[in-house]
Amino acid sequence: MGEPRRRPALRRRQDDAGGIEARITFYLRKDAVQAFDLRFDTKDLDKLVAYLKARYGKPLSELKEVSARDAKSGAEIYKARWEKGADRAVLVSQLEKKRSSLIVSRGDWEEEIYRVR
Repeated sequence: MGEPRRRPALRRRQDDAGGIEARITFYLRKDAVQAFDLRFDTKDLDKLVAYLKARYGKPLSELKEVSARDAKSGAEIYKARWEKGADRAVLVSQLEKKRSSLIVSRGDWEEEIYRVR
């Protein structure tokens, strides 16, 4: 019997994001993942939100608002936030833009990353 055929990790795990194409950036500290940023096409927003709600439940907060910065153009922003203990997921989408972002972090990562050392 030969060596087992291995599939690239992307093919094995593509269904974990609800079946959408995405790019991911991992933020590491001391060889441990502290956060990750999932970037995806805004056209897949509804599909990803439905997947996240089915998997993690209703968001702690969810809103659609007109951007204060782009109030004249009427540009809308969709925001959703999930939390469980020290884990957080924040989805932000400027609906007129091509790319959207889901940032998942643990602990005080957001404060730590911007702290001046």
